[in-house]
This record gives sequence, C-alpha cells and structure tokens, in this order.
Amino acid sequence: MATDGNKALWAETFDPGQILKVLQLVLDSWRSFKIPLKLLEVPITRKFCAHLRNNRDKSIHFFRIDWESTELDDKGQELGRIDLKFSQGYDEKVCFSIECKRLRVNFDSGFDSLANEYVEDGMYRYFNGQYATGLDKGGMLGYVMDGEVNKAIENVRKAVEGRRLDLHMEQDGTLCNCSILASKQVKETFHNHGPENKFHIYHIFLPVKAA
Repeated sequence: MATDGNKALWAETFDPGQILKVLQLVLDSWRSFKIPLKLLEVPITRKFCAHLRNNRDKSIHFFRIDWESTELDDKGQELGRIDLKFSQGYDEKVCFSIECKRLRVNFDSGFDSLANEYVEDGMYRYFNGQYATGLDKGGMLGYVMDGEVNKAIENVRKAVEGRRLDLHMEQDGTLCNCSILASKQVKETFHNHGPENKFHIYHIFLPVKAA
C-alpha cells in the first residue's frame, strides 16, 4: 500500500545530529549580533530569533525557528510559551526548545546574578509540564549582560547544586562540560526525568556586546 509523504517527517524525537547544529548556529550567530544593553530578554530573543533565521543554512539546518511559540495540551489548554523553538517534521510536539534568561544584570537598585531566576523560572519549566512533554532534551540560554561568562557559569552552577532535588538530579549532579560540543560557553545537566527517566539540558552562555 502506498504511503504519502516522508515517514522521517513523522519522527517521534528531534534529530540528535540537528541539536548539535542548533547549538553551533547559536554560538556562530551570536558573534555578529549586537544589542542595546538595556533590553530585557523578550526583545533580545525576538531580535536574535530573526538573526538566527538569517544565518540559517538550509543545506544543513533542517529545522524552522519560531519565537514565543505557544504549547497546547490535547484539550487546547495553554501549557507555556517557548522562547525559541526549533521544529522538524509534521508533529508539533517534536522540537528542541530553548528558554532564554538574562544573567549578571546591573539594575538601578544594584547588581544581581539572576542565577536563581535562571533555575526557578527557566529550568523548572522542563519538569512541570510546560515544555518538552514526552521529549528527553531541552536548552537554556543565558544572556550574560556584563560579559563575565565564567562568573555566570559559576553562579548558575551553585544555584543548580542547591536545587538538585527539585531538578531531579543525582546527589552529586552539577553543571558539566557539554557531551556533544567542545565549547567553554556550553554546559550540560542530567536529570532523572522524561520518558526513560533521562533528560538533558544544554546550557549556552552568551556574552552581551553593546550595540
């Protein structure tokens, strides 16, 4: 019996090889991206999404890129909004999502690393049903507003280690070097969650350059 369409486009998981390309596209695109220092994460991400689309190479990047995509359950209830959504194929649920947060911000009231917010308002969303339901991978992106990437990584590391139980991590779980990309700006965390009790979050730390 004939089958219309390409079965690969009905895959149940996002192509692992394309996740590597997503991470590399983000890093490469950021080098030519400049923003006003005062912008919040929403307008930064909106502008960066357009920049990512412009830099996408359709010969190797087999995904589309959406900004603030709304996730719905089977009954039409809103689960959450994905800051950056990389999608393949026909199934809307098969994607690689990235939640974006600012880090190390100098407010008028003083400095804040915002590492706690990165964890509680970002990473937690992968475990409360808002993002990546049924999937085993997701991403976090930190806009390091003062450019101090190493300090931002250490801030987030401490915040993660203080919330291991809520993050479904082992007792010694922490922010690790990325297993698929050798970059000091990309880290990874492992969580006992998801379809096979294994969930990976890739963390990308990007130093902000003033326009």
